[in-house]
Amino acid sequence: MKNTDWIQLLCAFFHDPPDKALKIPGHVRRGLDYFCAASRQEMGYEEFKTAAGLEDQLASMAERLPMPSAGSNGERAVGPDKDGCLLAIHPLSGESRQLKSSRLEPGKVRAVLQGLTQGIDDPHKQFLTLWRLLPGALEQAFPDSLHWPADTRLPDHTIWNHLDMTAGLVAAKRMSPSGSGALLTFSLGPVQPFIAGARTVRDLWSGSAILSWLAFQGLIPILEAVGPAAVVFPALRGVPLMDLWLRGEMGLDRVPEPSLMKRKAPCLPNRFLALIPFGREGELAWDLARRCRESARNAWLDLAEAVRRKLGQAFTQRQSPFREGWSRRWRHQVDSFFEIRTAVLPWSQLDGKSLARLSGSQSFSEAFPDSGKIRDLAVRIPPGHRPFYPQQSAGEWQARVELVFRSLASHRSVRHVPVGQPETPAPPKCTLMGSWEQMGPAILRESREFWEGLGDPENPLRAQGVRLRKGERLCAIALTKRFAAPVYLNRILRLDRTAVRFDDTATVAAAGWLRKAGIHPEQFFDEGSGWSGQWLHWPTQRFDRDEKPVPHELWDQILHARSPKSLGPPPTYYALLMMDGDQMGQWLGGKKTPAVGKLLHPKLRRYFAELPGAADLLKARRPVSPALHAAISSALVGFSAEVVPRRVEECHGELIYSGGDDVLALLPTREALGLAQDLRRAFRGELDDGSPRGFCRGNGGGDFLAMGPTAGISAGIVIAHYKDHLAAVLADGRAAEKEAKESGRDCVSIRVRKRSGERSSAWCSWDLLPAMMRLLEAFEAGASPRWLYRFSRHLETLKALPDKAAAAELRRQIARADATTREILKACDFRTGHEAEARGAGAGHGARSEYGAGAGHGAGTGNGARAEYGAGGGQGARAESGSAHNGGKEPDKEAEPLRIEECRGIPALLRRHHLAFEKAHRDELPLENFLELCRATAFLARGRDDR
Repeated sequence: MKNTDWIQLLCAFFHDPPDKALKIPGHVRRGLDYFCAASRQEMGYEEFKTAAGLEDQLASMAERLPMPSAGSNGERAVGPDKDGCLLAIHPLSGESRQLKSSRLEPGKVRAVLQGLTQGIDDPHKQFLTLWRLLPGALEQAFPDSLHWPADTRLPDHTIWNHLDMTAGLVAAKRMSPSGSGALLTFSLGPVQPFIAGARTVRDLWSGSAILSWLAFQGLIPILEAVGPAAVVFPALRGVPLMDLWLRGEMGLDRVPEPSLMKRKAPCLPNRFLALIPFGREGELAWDLARRCRESARNAWLDLAEAVRRKLGQAFTQRQSPFREGWSRRWRHQVDSFFEIRTAVLPWSQLDGKSLARLSGSQSFSEAFPDSGKIRDLAVRIPPGHRPFYPQQSAGEWQARVELVFRSLASHRSVRHVPVGQPETPAPPKCTLMGSWEQMGPAILRESREFWEGLGDPENPLRAQGVRLRKGERLCAIALTKRFAAPVYLNRILRLDRTAVRFDDTATVAAAGWLRKAGIHPEQFFDEGSGWSGQWLHWPTQRFDRDEKPVPHELWDQILHARSPKSLGPPPTYYALLMMDGDQMGQWLGGKKTPAVGKLLHPKLRRYFAELPGAADLLKARRPVSPALHAAISSALVGFSAEVVPRRVEECHGELIYSGGDDVLALLPTREALGLAQDLRRAFRGELDDGSPRGFCRGNGGGDFLAMGPTAGISAGIVIAHYKDHLAAVLADGRAAEKEAKESGRDCVSIRVRKRSGERSSAWCSWDLLPAMMRLLEAFEAGASPRWLYRFSRHLETLKALPDKAAAAELRRQIARADATTREILKACDFRTGHEAEARGAGAGHGARSEYGAGAGHGAGTGNGARAEYGAGGGQGARAESGSAHNGGKEPDKEAEPLRIEECRGIPALLRRHHLAFEKAHRDELPLENFLELCRATAFLARGRDDR
């Protein structure tokens, strides 16, 4: 493999200047000027012009759609409008927006470049500095420069996408003696079994942090050989592990150190896709793939060995009779656990016909119909309007990526089964990862003695506050997870001991109660006395002999706060939130992309609309391209690194992982619905943060791409007791998330695991979540949920009756509620905003509403009184089956007449939920699900068993 010529990569990175779209004529000379300013190198115009010629064409072909030439007078050219604004189109939703007006200011760009590389003479470090910092630095000088398009005619991808791809191709092709590149994909697993084997919150986080770190270790050979621009997926700009590597291994102090919040958040997925050199017979590609696998595996072995040595030292100091041979199964278990796979696909040896045959078809258009339609656009362009280069490459990048992913999937179909290590007698199993044998002696009596000594509450095995607990008997994998942070990861992630403290589930559950009580757990850590959330629930100061007693001052605070005259008992339930993007495989595979016609500049859209037969072809989906992969990856990195950690911290929760579209967090029950709703809005770019639709405002002020309003994400919420086993709660979280996806996707599923053993489950669409949030606020404000429990007594009967009867009974039970509950519900409107506008409450003579409340003088309802799906009253109001104005039946003696505005919208909520059920084709009865949803909401508001 040739050494990377970093000067060539710098040329490739500036072959098109970032401000090309502002003025295309003369852009090559501008690029040369910027290159010289940044690198302080001299280069001739012709040499610079050809430095990335072929790779520039290949990068453009991977993105390009058939287009007419600009025309002799530029009649088909596209540039900034008369105000200097450029059009940009969201690549995932197809929505357009005007970028802020920008004037071409080459001197200003040169000043930014010179400031970034001042004092750096090494071309390698210059390239890495500019790759990482230039987009953000230009954004400070030119607002919206992050979104300057690479092609003004097809403004769905940015100039940064194109520059990255060109530099990646230059590195891959020119390092290969044959001049050919390849695609490499990497996968690390198993993921869920590794994370789920956990007893504590720290165990959960540690498993996620290890996986994220190992995936990055697999990337390092590629970063060293061809640079970060060659990594297609995931996007690495702004990833905390990448910034730490640039600062630590490459010595780039100008790269800002990631915040503590970001360093703690595992945000890399367990797979990647990169461009690499292929070599004459593929020897370079296979060698680099081997090095990626070995880099990840060696990192895991180094981590495990560091933990083994640390524990061995502790055993020696304890003079344990079992210190010899305690870890004889260690290396076998560590070697056998992870499955690391790679697949390689040559770039240039596969043309369209070969890709079609490998896909099981006779022609490219048959294998990829949408791409075939787009290629037909080139034929529709009149010969006199066609450019000099061929335009039959649409879809080839997508075909190559699909093929390399299928190759990896075929490898993974051969399941990795760890080879057993026969031993007589058979050792007991690990208490966290039950398929693996625990360390220590194999004889049961000796094993018990060994582990009881290590878990002795008076002298437990510990490292920087991390310890073994009584009853734990762990295998090598579980021990490595438990002690990874203090022994190894803290140094790698630049975390001190206090940074990796994690609240236990009891503390998470009581986070809001603790703030109101003025109790701050971190204070007791800082003072050295430690903290346990279980203290909040002890009946006496020294209740558990296996734990430290509660400090005197703290015990007095707890007793005072728990008194009925103060806050009462603290919440005993917490919420686990698990979220996952919907159909991400289809997004990456091009099945969810917008139609081509939505992505063209309006000028080109009108041009094609006038060509015979072209209009229908514009309905084809845009083929996946490197820029689309980069857009999806950038959206996921921004979501997982910028939004999720900050919002979870604001909700006083504990973030376990945030890997792209996956989220796992522990929260106070009160925060779960609101956080889920906010994260869904952030995922789609619909936050009210000042950013355009389809984007989110970053912590640094710039707007980053989100997945857009056409993307969906499903959530599972589990409400669990703080003493519940974490593995069981996690399993329920995955089941809830699966239920949300099976309910039509883009939904929320809520499960309740009561300490008594009672289990319940309910789901709703995101559209209903604002109404459920208002119901939660009503319960939190003091509304009693007893009307729900009374309603549930008649559930079996009501399930057999029409919805109208159920809604009438629901209103009757609300009418029987106490005065406080009635007053609180009176102030609530559970309708969504568009319903309130379209079907809002009417008042006065003849008032009628379907989903809202209508009230005039004399309105009232009795037993069974009902307006259609809502309530009506007053002179002329329409009512069904019950009492209304003048002549209706007398109100039920048991229930005082209730003005319907006092419970407006709740029956409508039931009706809307029924419609959502019909749409999703669920088997469960809507009434039962609605009831469970309301009961779960009441539980979220209170966080404890009492009613």
